[in-house]
Amino acid sequence: MIKPQLSFRSEKQISFLSRNIAQNFANRGHSWTAKIQTILRDFKEELEMKSLKELSEEKIQEYVSELKESVENGDIKAETAQTYISALNSIIDYTNYVRDTNFNSVSAAENGIHSSADYADKSVSPETHQSFQNFLEERYDNTGDERFQALELATELQREFGLRFRESAGLNIFTVEKALETGKLELSREDWTKNARERVIEIRTEEQKELLSNVKDFLENQKSVNLAGADNWKDYNPIASFRSFADYNRQEFNQTYQEQYNFHGERHFWAQERYSQLWEEKVGIRIEAPIKYYSEQLQQAGWDGSGKFYDAVLELNIKPFWEYVQEEILSTKQEELNFPDLFQSESSEVTSEPDIFSLNEQPEQQEYTQENLLEMPDLSDLFEIDKEIRLEISEELGHSRLDITNTYLGHP
Repeated sequence: MIKPQLSFRSEKQISFLSRNIAQNFANRGHSWTAKIQTILRDFKEELEMKSLKELSEEKIQEYVSELKESVENGDIKAETAQTYISALNSIIDYTNYVRDTNFNSVSAAENGIHSSADYADKSVSPETHQSFQNFLEERYDNTGDERFQALELATELQREFGLRFRESAGLNIFTVEKALETGKLELSREDWTKNARERVIEIRTEEQKELLSNVKDFLENQKSVNLAGADNWKDYNPIASFRSFADYNRQEFNQTYQEQYNFHGERHFWAQERYSQLWEEKVGIRIEAPIKYYSEQLQQAGWDGSGKFYDAVLELNIKPFWEYVQEEILSTKQEELNFPDLFQSESSEVTSEPDIFSLNEQPEQQEYTQENLLEMPDLSDLFEIDKEIRLEISEELGHSRLDITNTYLGHP
């Protein structure tokens, strides 16, 4: 007999409710109970729910969107997400039975969660980003619905600061005001960060500062706490509703213009751009992220997209990433040392050392040939710089895991 329980405030309640659902609505054992427990904890921590009385179509869709983002981030595999979708449907069946509701079951495929795709650059290109912004502006001009303006600002926040969609929608006006005063965007639970984790992102450009000013002006005009239109930051329903509005318009844009725009692709773009910025800060040379470099090279080589990404890199004899990095460094050294025909002659002499990488106590006058110049940027040094950059980006993304960061940046 089913004992109608809806609350999951405590771990004890989560454990009991999970077993109840698994046994009566899935006929599964311990592993299924564990998956339902995970979902209920996510409901509690991510969606601020304490009972299945609060379950709604909007919150179901928000959870599915979070799962999809986790797949895109590389947090979990698509197959794992599909299993969670099945467990979610068990929770939905239970809720419909106990509450006499009629929530629809969820399809992983219909929500874009398919078997694991091959490695690919998922960033939103500048052209697609601008096209989506134009689409939103046109919709606002035609309807006067200010949610289109809010969505335009939210996607810009993702692109400029690497925010998750929920964070851009839930960014608190007080956080924005403080950032404009201090030069640091200090995110916290009140901005709907994942797992309420705090992180700090420095404001580095005038574009970022101008964007935050525009967000502040918009929120003051709307008398809202965040772009989702909430009066109180703790109210999650406006964020879920705003996400549904955003997804609907994203799908309409993609169908109308034959695009594959994805909100999380803005975060991918930010990570790749930040990678290049940090190389420039540390070394003085802008280096493309591996996934971006290989994607561009494959496109130039005429790859049709069939087969696996890194198999194509090998089959089409794409120049290895570290060779590309070394050549970029040496090319810059050549320009700085004023050797226009460096590799045309057997050797050349300089009276000053290059300032990009310090060499180990070179004499004042050093003979540079094509052979020894190619050895100058030591690979171990480059590996270390790459690792430092990835760690810094992982912190700014808000997860501190290199394996996830590698999904954004690619492997060398």
